[in-house]
Amino acid sequence: METARPAGLWTGLAVGFALFFWWMILRVRLEVGPDGIVAVNPWGTHRLGLGEVASVRLGSWGAEFHHGDGFKTTAYALSELAAGTSQDRRFAELLAVLEVGPTPRRGDI
Repeated sequence: METARPAGLWTGLAVGFALFFWWMILRVRLEVGPDGIVAVNPWGTHRLGLGEVASVRLGSWGAEFHHGDGFKTTAYALSELAAGTSQDRRFAELLAVLEVGPTPRRGDI
């Protein structure tokens, strides 16, 4: 009985952490509309106007929206971690909606 209490506490903490992490991953989303782009990531929400996007590429952590001023915004909703599968088809749909070309990756040049 002495070891059951700490084991139950640690199990509860592990389950709580796993559920919190699972909720954070599932909460990401990407909305593209006539008003602009809204990328909801685990650590914040980013809003971009369509005119601010110079190019888009599919990076390691999701779709990377490159701004004209050199900054970039990453949308984790298109990462392989968020869905567990390759996001190439969804990225192609995003490019078609935005009507911009992808930025080549370093290895592609």
